[in-house]
Amino acid sequence: MIDLERGYENHLPRKILCGRGRSHRIAEEAGRHAWTRLFLASDEGVAAAGLLERVAGPLAAAGALVGTTTAIPPEPPLEAVEALARTILDARADAVVGLGGGSVMDAVKVAALCAARGGTPRDYVGVGKAGGRGLPTILVPTTAGTGSEATFVAILTDEASGTKVGVVDPALLADVAVVDPELTDGLPRSVTAAAGMDAIVHAIEAFVASVATPLARGLALEAARHLGRSLERASDDGTDRGARDGMAVGSHLAGMAFANSSCCAVHALALPLGGRFPVAHGVITGCFVGELVRHAGAARAADYATLATALGWGGLDPHAFADRLDALAARLGLRTALGRAGVPADAVTGMARDAVLIRRLMDPNPVPVTEDDAVRIYRTVLAGAGSAEAGA
Repeated sequence: MIDLERGYENHLPRKILCGRGRSHRIAEEAGRHAWTRLFLASDEGVAAAGLLERVAGPLAAAGALVGTTTAIPPEPPLEAVEALARTILDARADAVVGLGGGSVMDAVKVAALCAARGGTPRDYVGVGKAGGRGLPTILVPTTAGTGSEATFVAILTDEASGTKVGVVDPALLADVAVVDPELTDGLPRSVTAAAGMDAIVHAIEAFVASVATPLARGLALEAARHLGRSLERASDDGTDRGARDGMAVGSHLAGMAFANSSCCAVHALALPLGGRFPVAHGVITGCFVGELVRHAGAARAADYATLATALGWGGLDPHAFADRLDALAARLGLRTALGRAGVPADAVTGMARDAVLIRRLMDPNPVPVTEDDAVRIYRTVLAGAGSAEAGA
């Protein structure tokens, strides 16, 4: 039941453009908003894939492109985002386009905020610290998983502490989100699998979180319907346009779902691990979600059955649902990828201690996760991943 004494809020991007080829219309959309000086931020992988020119070319032809960078690193450090903000200021941009995966879009959200409102990214770490909107942003995903174009969360790396930190504020929401499946057609299998599994985790956690709104639960189920029928197909055959379309839409819906609910303990456990070791975020969340379903299973059995049905797996009980999620992570190669990271056993207690302190993610979890629980879950999942690597 929704507690209307407490009430709830919903937050969505100001405008969403979804469809094949929509990324070619960014200059036209900018013109509608009277944005005439656009800065385009991306990364080297996007440029190498030939996607940068698809967006930069029309912007330059329209005379609206005032600068470009491909220097945004994966899991962007606070200092890299601060440098991006200075570059945007130097270009005198009146709007910023973020073209890439979650790292690029998260960096652009915070850099655009700093460019307009001053300060450094570290000043905005936490919840509700923006104080207002930054420069207008147009966010264009080139993967199908993070849903960052639809959320008001940005995850950055604090290299001083070796942890990941969040900037969370509705002011980060995109002015325009452009979801163009064409940009994902060339993704390699490993990226498709990890990003797609992360999208499934977003849908699951958004649906069962204690703060889920009715809109979020509906979005999560619709996301699951698209993702469940598309992830394995897109991973096995990257040329399957229908599967790519389903992943793009499902990822976007899942992003809107958790933006209006919350991610939970899976993501809390993922942040310390990803901050310490070079493991793709979707690899971590995809490997941990099954164990967290088991942990909360008795309390949310009906919800998990509903999610399993939406994914196309039938109304499974929590343990069967968790087993199916583990099997999917194994089939997609995620468990082997986690095993190859070589996370040492002595890292577990520190990660568990840090994870339980991330209350914005732990508090909405369907059931509490203590530090002892976190240690057990880390050990169980990492041991299973080690076994997968040994058998690879």
